[in-house]
Amino acid sequence: MELRRNSIWEFKDSDLAEDSVYRVLDIMHDVESVVLFSLNGSSATVRPIALSIQAFTEQIKNHKATKSVFTVPNFLLVAEDNISEDHIARRDKNYNLIKDIIVDRAFLFDYATKKRTPRLAEYARKVGLERKALARLLTQYWRYGQDKMALLPAFSKSGGLGKERKPTNKPLGAPKQPRTVAVERAEKYIVSDTDKAMFKLILKKYYLKVSGLTLVKTYKKMLIDKYADEVRLADACGKPPFVPTLKQFNYWSKKLFSKDEIIKQRTSENDYLRNKRGLLGSVIQDSFLPGAHFEIDATVADVHIVSELGSQHILGRPTIYIVVDRASRMIVGMHVSLYHASWRAARQALVNCFLPKSNYCREFGIDINNSKWPCAHIPKELVCDNGEMVGLEPRKVLTPMTKLSFTPPYRPDGKGVVEKRFDILNKEVIHDFLGTTKGGNVVRGSRDPRKDAIYTLKEVTTEIIKAVLEHNSSIFDDLAFSSQLLIENDLSPTPVNYWKIHVIKHKHELQSANPDEVIARLLPPAEVSMTRSGIHFKGLYYSCQEVEDLDLTSIARTSGQWRLEARIDENTTNYIYVRLDKNQGFTRCSLMSRSRMFSNKSMIESDFIQDWLDSKKELAPITVASIDDHKSRNKMTKEAKQRNKNSKTITFAEKTKNIRQNRQEELEATTNILTAKTENQKVDSTLVPNVIENKVAVLPQGRKRKIKGDNL
Repeated sequence: MELRRNSIWEFKDSDLAEDSVYRVLDIMHDVESVVLFSLNGSSATVRPIALSIQAFTEQIKNHKATKSVFTVPNFLLVAEDNISEDHIARRDKNYNLIKDIIVDRAFLFDYATKKRTPRLAEYARKVGLERKALARLLTQYWRYGQDKMALLPAFSKSGGLGKERKPTNKPLGAPKQPRTVAVERAEKYIVSDTDKAMFKLILKKYYLKVSGLTLVKTYKKMLIDKYADEVRLADACGKPPFVPTLKQFNYWSKKLFSKDEIIKQRTSENDYLRNKRGLLGSVIQDSFLPGAHFEIDATVADVHIVSELGSQHILGRPTIYIVVDRASRMIVGMHVSLYHASWRAARQALVNCFLPKSNYCREFGIDINNSKWPCAHIPKELVCDNGEMVGLEPRKVLTPMTKLSFTPPYRPDGKGVVEKRFDILNKEVIHDFLGTTKGGNVVRGSRDPRKDAIYTLKEVTTEIIKAVLEHNSSIFDDLAFSSQLLIENDLSPTPVNYWKIHVIKHKHELQSANPDEVIARLLPPAEVSMTRSGIHFKGLYYSCQEVEDLDLTSIARTSGQWRLEARIDENTTNYIYVRLDKNQGFTRCSLMSRSRMFSNKSMIESDFIQDWLDSKKELAPITVASIDDHKSRNKMTKEAKQRNKNSKTITFAEKTKNIRQNRQEELEATTNILTAKTENQKVDSTLVPNVIENKVAVLPQGRKRKIKGDNL
């Protein structure tokens, strides 16, 4: 094995040297010796030893001498620029005192092999230094590496740093200094071992517990529990009590318990793990391939919205679902609705995640191709919290497609990537909307944000989609350190570039999604009715080419309507998916023109109309006028019955006899007649059709009016 100057070796069970760690000071081939210096000794003056090179190598072969390491003290591990000028001057001065003797190899060999070395005393007299002082400098130089930095003064341990001082009759630390001579400070208290033990008990009792008292209140509790007699006596004598001060109590609380112990004892385990533990790892350290983990979560948007059918109707705050790829930070799916966090809304976000995005964006007036948002895949594992995804239905639907992974309760850091996306969307878009709550940071007395709400659900969704597209094209520094493919292909570290290059290089965990399977499994199921006017759902009517070809509306008109299975996309009313035949798949049916008022709106607007209609019915189930009419009708019926009862009794045949003559007499009695002669000459047009009378009826003349100018 190669021997090097300054290398460290450990001797164990050797008959040539004591068990210790040695530094190789020099290798002298002319005398075939190696000079070693012991590093285990704490003495200020240590002399080196010399061994033959052959004997040293034999010890190595016999494994009695092995390679070792020496830990350099911290006060030597400092940059030249950070050393004070006083320390540099002291170091250089000591080095100049020994620089001539440390290069003398003959002196080193004699000093290591002989008990008396006159050269040391002669050199000490020459530089004007005592022999022992020179020996101490040489020991320090050889122990710490044989360079100039080894002579730095070790002032880092001055004052007994890190050592606990034993209490005496003399107070430790700085004395109490009054700010003016007019006031005399109280005598300083000396903290004994008994006091320290008492501090420890008091701290455990009041301070070191979840929701424990503050340190000041704990100090007051200690005075009440342990020093009450001293306080009473001092108060009676009119002098300060001779008790530990708050400053002393604070000092010893940090000495008796470490900071980590204090943090752990004063907080719950859940809060410590979530907010106070060290963050040495990361959720993305094992997820560097796209598709390995998708994270899904929901939050209530920080903005109030209004209805598209009437801006005077405030609908509250929508719920945003986001699905994020953990490796690339790509937002791969989203959904905005008025439903609370639930499986109904989550499944819509997953449908958006698993299907191409161009059609989805087109519904909101954003025209993109699938390459700009190239996410239509199923992940290897879907990470969610213990909420809407825990039920049996999500497991039954998603387990055949992907693996579900749940984070512990109250641990959002388990899916920190999606949590951060919510923060980004709030800061970039949502907090700029009118009607925003700004995350609850509303000053008391300020304007209610609901008064400023002007945006509809569709408008908010449109802006969030734009923000998602911008996010996917933004540069994230962390991505540059996650994969070298970006650097090799000279691509900006954006989520979309990270996604695309890994897919192209076949380094991903993505699975292709079958659109028919996604629609059948994930879209919310519903029942629709086939009617004579089309497929009816929540007051809306749909149709498709197959319905027209099979003339199903005509069948429904003649044979009666029937139920059909359907899948509803909550994002739009423009279409639904209907299974027209139980042995076939789902057919896309479009909104008919008779329901055009709901075109390009979300399905929630249909629900709103239903609720609005129900509220109007509840507001006026019947009118007040109908009540009065009903009472008047009953009164009239009662009077008519009484009148009929009072008339003379005749048979039904007599009642129905001469109806036409009775009708004519009733007309003569109840209407204005010009002349009796004219009336007698009238012919019933119902009995003699197409009869034209050539008779002129003479109308009565009025008085002759005078015309201006007649007298001329």
